[in-house]
Amino acid sequence: MTFLPLSLKTRIALSTVAIATVFSAGIALASLYFAQRDVRQALQDQQDSIVELAVKQLDTSMNDRITLLEHVAAQLSGHLDEGPARLRELAQRSVPVPASFDGVVVADAQGRVLTRSGELVGIGDRDYFLELARTLQPVVSAPLRARVNGSSGVLVSVPILSRDGAFRGLVGGWLDLSRSNFLVELGHSRLGTSGYYCLVSAGRHPVYVQHPDSALTLRPAHAIGDTCGSPNRAGALEFLLPRRPVIARYLMASTGWELVAVLPAQEAFAPLHQLELLVLYLLLAAVGCGAVLMWLVVRHMLAPLTRLHQVVRDSAHDPAAYARLPQQGGDEIHDLGRAFGLLMRELERRRELLDANERRLRAVTDTLPSLLAFVDTDQRYLFNNLAYEHAYGIPLDRLRGMTVREVIGESRYRVVEPHMRQALAGTAATFELEENEPSYRCLEVQLRPEWNAGNDQVVGVHVHVMDVTQRKLETLRLSRISRLDHLTQLLNRSGFEKRLQEAMARSRGQQRLMALCYLDMDRFKAVNDFHGHGIGDLLLQAFARRVQRCVRQGDAVARLGGDEFAVILEDLGSAAAARRVAQAIVESVGRHFHINGIVADVDVSIGVALYRGAPMADHELLRAADVLLYRAKAAGRGRYEIGPDELAGA
Repeated sequence: MTFLPLSLKTRIALSTVAIATVFSAGIALASLYFAQRDVRQALQDQQDSIVELAVKQLDTSMNDRITLLEHVAAQLSGHLDEGPARLRELAQRSVPVPASFDGVVVADAQGRVLTRSGELVGIGDRDYFLELARTLQPVVSAPLRARVNGSSGVLVSVPILSRDGAFRGLVGGWLDLSRSNFLVELGHSRLGTSGYYCLVSAGRHPVYVQHPDSALTLRPAHAIGDTCGSPNRAGALEFLLPRRPVIARYLMASTGWELVAVLPAQEAFAPLHQLELLVLYLLLAAVGCGAVLMWLVVRHMLAPLTRLHQVVRDSAHDPAAYARLPQQGGDEIHDLGRAFGLLMRELERRRELLDANERRLRAVTDTLPSLLAFVDTDQRYLFNNLAYEHAYGIPLDRLRGMTVREVIGESRYRVVEPHMRQALAGTAATFELEENEPSYRCLEVQLRPEWNAGNDQVVGVHVHVMDVTQRKLETLRLSRISRLDHLTQLLNRSGFEKRLQEAMARSRGQQRLMALCYLDMDRFKAVNDFHGHGIGDLLLQAFARRVQRCVRQGDAVARLGGDEFAVILEDLGSAAAARRVAQAIVESVGRHFHINGIVADVDVSIGVALYRGAPMADHELLRAADVLLYRAKAAGRGRYEIGPDELAGA
């Protein structure tokens, strides 16, 4: 398709209108951007309040049912000797079915449940039963399938205790997820017209307790940031064509479950979309009127140049056309025409020489896989080999004249810029450029300055870029292996010492409280000697897993050797946080370890050394934790000691 060339006055008019349009569009788009941002924030605040209120209602309903079961459990504790049938009868009389629950379950201390048919069904291996027997506190189970009739639901259970406080069984209320109750009704609730709720359980393997799509109920969900299966990615022009829904979430205090509300973007931003269309129509109308008016004004102002324009255009195929220009006078137009002819002839001669040199150079460089280029002092490319076209998808003829910033992008240029300035100042530079999107990649960049003939001024920089990803990955792999303990995959002593130094440096810089916990397993040697090193190794691995579950994801856990471990706790709000972690480790390790049919009974003694930026070396802090550890052992083992006193009271 052939387009007619535009006249100068038309181009000036269009350029002026285009500039005005760009500024107008920029202002309009910026206004729409901030409007969309404010609308999203308002919708987010509103939806957060709605979800918080819904969670409080759910918690109230759940707590009412727990309270009811606690009263029933207290009544049943006086009838423990009357047999399971009698207990089941008393529980059914006391629990309103189906007003509060869809069914009632009574189990003895061994986890045996008497069904309506008189059969005994065992639930002693259920997680909720084990947790209830251990804590003697009410437990709301994750969604599960009943062993009696195969239905899916949630069991709210409380312990039945004897007069001396011993665990004698449980009484539970069954909430069937296929029947109408306060949990099921949540799945049918709507947020606005098209919005919906879903409820995600807690634990290591969360599932959907309720979902508007019944096929997804009891299916796996995300432990963090679940969106009820709705895409939560922003579009390229999110503020114009929003795709990301408004999502609010809140945790239930009674169960730890998370209620998630999703309002689709199409409904949330419908009024704003109507405003965008109105702004677009008005902008198009203004651009059209402005273009016509500007063309008329420029046409009148540039009428004297029309004759010169015609002569210059005819000269492309008729050299004698220049003769039609006035021969007398030395005005700017006459000088410009004569200089233009001389300049074009000189440029043609130089272009031929440059093309010949570049063809020879390109014949060599285009066969190399590395990126080779030359940039001038303005950081504009004067030469690129074929590898640049493959790497950036830009033809070589377009690459010439583009800046380094334009080609490699803003994020890469921020890394390259200081090294490029160093090379332009006359000093060669070699550095690595690492990227993680879409996958890890490492490039080695060499910048070598080019001097002029007098060797007193830099005229450009030679660029050599080589992909060293595989070499870098191998180096990182070897470095990572050298810092890990082969048995537990925790940090080894070398990795621990480096992490401790870094943590103490951050504590000094930010004046934030941290703690070093020094752990030693009590009675490990007896297990290792009696059952062998194989069982001992498995015990160490199990011990390491329990310790890791007691700390945050960002905390460092290390095995220093044998049965000695250490934990680095950073950014603590108070010493009480370190006490909670230490107590959690003591309690977790204090439970029996079941390893290949062997029950191992070990404890852990812990020395907790607090630190907040004082001038102290890492080995001094470690020695302080070691002293506290042996103080804990001397006081009876299976406990912790914390210090120093001036920080322990914080």
